Amino acid sequence: MNKIVSYIGFAIKAKKAIIGQSALKKAQEKIFLILVDNSASQNLKDLAKNSANKKGCPLIITKPPLAELTHQPDIKIIAITDFNLAKAIIENKEKISIG
Repeated sequence: MNKIVSYIGFAIKAKKAIIGQSALKKAQEKIFLILVDNSASQNLKDLAKNSANKKGCPLIITKPPLAELTHQPDIKIIAITDFNLAKAIIENKEKISIG
């Protein structure tokens, strides 16, 4: 799981991540991966599924809270806009994924 935390941290520091529901709705850039917290509301999970279908990217529902993975409180959804970081997270998703 440390690799996942590092990859998400790299994405955030490099401004290659979109954090939050309203930011995701407004996003114009290409999205390669969406991560949503398992404890998120059903409405947010539905938004994540719809956004993933619309953007043509994978969706990962995380077991550990996203706040734990990002070291930022109250994060329930994050989108990765860097292809290589998204690919690295997907390759290691068995450590965080439930779906």
